[in-house]
Amino acid sequence: MTALVGMTFDDSMAVIATLGMIRCAPIIFKRVLTIAATYPLALTFKFASQIIPKYTIEEEEFFKADGCSDEVAQRRRKALEDLGKKWQTKYAKCLQFSEELKKMISDLRFTSGRCFPAFNGVVQKYLDPSMALERTEGVDVVDYDGNKSMDISGSYGVNVCGYEKYKDFIDEGWSKAKKQGLFLGSLDNTVLDNIARLRKISGHDEVSFHMSGTEAVMCAVRVARFNTHKSLVVTFGGAYHGWWDGMQPVAGNERLPQDVLCLKDMSQLSLKVIAMRKGEISAVLINALQCFHLNQSPPSDPVLSTNNRKVGPTPGYKEWLHQLRKVCTESGILLIFDEVYTGFRLHPRGAQGAYDVKADIVCYGKTLGGGLPIGVVCGPKQWMARGDAKKAARINYVIGTFAGHPFVMACMNAFLKWLDTPETLKSYEDMQGNIDYFISTANSKFKEKGYPVKLTNWYSVWSILYTQEGRYHWMFQYYLKDAGVNLSWVGTGRLLFSLEWKREDYDRLLDKMLVACEQMTSGAPWDLPVLA
Repeated sequence: MTALVGMTFDDSMAVIATLGMIRCAPIIFKRVLTIAATYPLALTFKFASQIIPKYTIEEEEFFKADGCSDEVAQRRRKALEDLGKKWQTKYAKCLQFSEELKKMISDLRFTSGRCFPAFNGVVQKYLDPSMALERTEGVDVVDYDGNKSMDISGSYGVNVCGYEKYKDFIDEGWSKAKKQGLFLGSLDNTVLDNIARLRKISGHDEVSFHMSGTEAVMCAVRVARFNTHKSLVVTFGGAYHGWWDGMQPVAGNERLPQDVLCLKDMSQLSLKVIAMRKGEISAVLINALQCFHLNQSPPSDPVLSTNNRKVGPTPGYKEWLHQLRKVCTESGILLIFDEVYTGFRLHPRGAQGAYDVKADIVCYGKTLGGGLPIGVVCGPKQWMARGDAKKAARINYVIGTFAGHPFVMACMNAFLKWLDTPETLKSYEDMQGNIDYFISTANSKFKEKGYPVKLTNWYSVWSILYTQEGRYHWMFQYYLKDAGVNLSWVGTGRLLFSLEWKREDYDRLLDKMLVACEQMTSGAPWDLPVLA
């Protein structure tokens, strides 16, 4: 600063400002680069959610929203009315059950809206897709009215093994746990065996039990921040990591977290941001399912342009994960795999096994519980610590009352033992062969018959694509239900197979899909161009 002596006041201030700009330049560059690498919706959603109005299409406009002729509109109206009348009888008990539950359960009101929101008012007047489930039989579910439907909902991702197998796990688990009942706080040999098996699967020494997949993610993020002394966590666009608002940087969260960077997946720019901000970032959180709908929200029917789905396996994703692993290692950043959905669906060792990438911390859930709710976190001792080795008052509370519940632990044990058999490994190979057969056979048949439908899959996760424009593609899920196929609330966007499916089950499903295609063609024609 001695160079400022003798300068005029204005000159001195100009030099000081210049030095300040030089000092701030790296910070500004980091911020600009971060914005460039950020998932666009993460920048705009907060404002868009406050602006976009909610509206309903009236019935007189409902049937000709694409500018079709009056004759076509009348055909659509008649088809919807006929289907509605049919369901009044076919699903009489289910409809009565759903009507009562909707008065008391907000979740059901939310998930029964299965089309573009503006259409919901009219659709729900005629059709209610809710199911009152009476029992499961193999790959079928049976409702209160006795209707059998092939289940491709996957029970929100839980059903990897098949419903009959989970019944076996639960039976075996209860036979072991009933002597303990609701005794909590102490662990037994079953838990020790589970830990040993989980250490082998995850490749990590420590295990932490929780009550759900969401809680597992909460634990992983908490211990990562605590033990690295860094606050930021990186996620990627479109990924879902549970309902905790601390890890939802886009839709579904009014309190958008300020300590989460939501970056573009498979982007070299994102890798640069991660490396450049290594002093702030504690962890990068990966959901391998994202490669099925890269930088997009999960495919779903409650959107208008269902023919614009960018969904399917992404070439180069394995190589990208290896690059990310290298950057995280060099930058001292933890790589967390959220395997709550994908764990044991892709491979007996999850995404780590499927992509040959070792994560620093792994979260498991869903199917691992052998049919009961569970969340598990695995990692090395240094990153799983709940207390600071140097500061007595610095502790990290991560615990839950029902962690280690005897019944859950026993059912998990039955699942883990089943997983560790040659027969199970072969069943994964058989399933993949059957799915490849189904996808290729179905696509050939759809093309042959001129239906604008195409299937794509990533392991046992699959989706229905639409090959031409149309504002009524969401109706296909209702015709599938009528044909005897059970879907989840996202409709034809995300569908799931289990290891229980045999070749004849896939053939039976294709027959039902072809029936639905025929109904869709006659009731709401697919061969019309969008005119408006």
